[in-house]
Amino acid sequence: MRLIQGMVAAVAVLVVVSILGGLGLMVLTARTLDRIEARDEIRLVRRSIEVSLERMTRELTSATVWDAAYTAMGAKVDAPWADINFGAYYKEQFEHDVAFVLRDGRVIYASRDGKRGDARALGGFPAQAAPIAAQVAKDAAAVLSKGRLSTGAEVTRTGLMKVDGAVYLVAFASVTPESRAVADAYAGPSAVVVAARRMDGRFVGRFAGDLGLEDLKLLAAPPGLKPRVQLADINGRPIGVLSWDAADPGLSLIKSLAPWLALGFLVMSLAAFFLLRRVMEALDQIRESRRQLIAAKEEAEAANAAKTLFLANMSHEIRTPLNGVLGMAQVMSADALSEPQARRLRILEESARSLMALLNDILDVARLERRAMRLRDQPFDLVEMVDAACSAFSGAAAAKNLALKVDVAAEARGRWAGDPIRLRQVLGNLVANAIKFTEVGGVTVRVRPLTKGLRFEVEDTGPGIASQSLPRLFRRFSQADSSTTRSHEGAGLGLSICRELIELMGGSIDVRSEPGQGSSFFFVVPLERLSDQRPSLRVVGS
Repeated sequence: MRLIQGMVAAVAVLVVVSILGGLGLMVLTARTLDRIEARDEIRLVRRSIEVSLERMTRELTSATVWDAAYTAMGAKVDAPWADINFGAYYKEQFEHDVAFVLRDGRVIYASRDGKRGDARALGGFPAQAAPIAAQVAKDAAAVLSKGRLSTGAEVTRTGLMKVDGAVYLVAFASVTPESRAVADAYAGPSAVVVAARRMDGRFVGRFAGDLGLEDLKLLAAPPGLKPRVQLADINGRPIGVLSWDAADPGLSLIKSLAPWLALGFLVMSLAAFFLLRRVMEALDQIRESRRQLIAAKEEAEAANAAKTLFLANMSHEIRTPLNGVLGMAQVMSADALSEPQARRLRILEESARSLMALLNDILDVARLERRAMRLRDQPFDLVEMVDAACSAFSGAAAAKNLALKVDVAAEARGRWAGDPIRLRQVLGNLVANAIKFTEVGGVTVRVRPLTKGLRFEVEDTGPGIASQSLPRLFRRFSQADSSTTRSHEGAGLGLSICRELIELMGGSIDVRSEPGQGSSFFFVVPLERLSDQRPSLRVVGS
């Protein structure tokens, strides 16, 4: 009996020890997993801050390594030029809150929120930035003295700064000439452009969403035992802490497996064995997934930064000479020209305007991709907006002997609230396409009121579109006829931009068409009615 009791006691002790050992092993594994997860999150946050600063450097130098910038910031500061290419450019394209230029410790241009101001609007920025800008200017002068130009001569510096109680991402870049002639034209002290972006609630919220962190906050002091990253300014002084709630995947795993702990010794032993193996597999998967996530995020950011830099450079490098071409063509058109010369000049102007329209379309696509497109909400007269969108193409319709009609319903006339510029862009794009693809007959624009908003329709008597081509019409760089022998040129961006603008307004766009029966493009947008007027049916062009 005693032997049996001893065996039972030994089994009980063994069960208890096994249960406690299993629990201890699970807790230890969970804590290890939580610590690894926290370390990975800390490394990811630090790396993301570094990437954000690197991206700011690329954004800043897109307008500082430039002959025009070196000339504008030379002996005589061109403030209107800086308003467009520094203040407004950095704010609208990259959401920089502050941009200013220092030379010899003095602010020669200042912009806050994209608007020019004086040095007082910058608060404590000039005083803190002056020593760093002086070193950047000194290094830039040394590089220029060695005969280097363009990107080989740029000098940059990045880091964090705490100014007037707020933390900023800050980038410094010397204004650098691209050509020797421009560099020799001004030999004075180097100008240094400083751009800063505030780490406010909106920035921190977007940062947390990109990294998948819960309750990310920017605090002045460490908050207990939460995961955190200590922030130091550009001189190495502590300026704050980024803190967030730990994910604790190990603790969640223990809670989900708690019911199994009530089972017997054998079940608990097997569960502990399989749990350990699964935890190790899960840990390996988490590590691999995190490595893949970091690699994919850095690759996507690099690609996006390259695209942003390309579009910014294209805006400067193509728009400037293209405006010169158009301006000179207009000047030449005022001269006495022979008919062959006038015809060639018209071809030159049409080609330049087509290139400008394509450039604008590409920039619209970039803004829509970055969700940087802002819609207006202002009152406008519907009839005036529709007439403005259609009258621009009356000459093209008349040249092809096509009738261009506008039909605004009685209930729709009057004033509405919305974005008339983007509505006119969409409607004008559809009318231009209709005229381009229609050879006989005409184009009709109809506007009808709905319960909440308006329905626009552009109907033509053109050749129509095959049913298999309809699904790809609104995709980027796609056309109904994508062959190399198509009769109408185009980049395939217009309908894609129309679709994204209409969806941005909260509406929808579609098409009905059959080969030989013409096409009907229509879109619906929710708009607020402000007043009513009487109907009309007018012929804009014929």
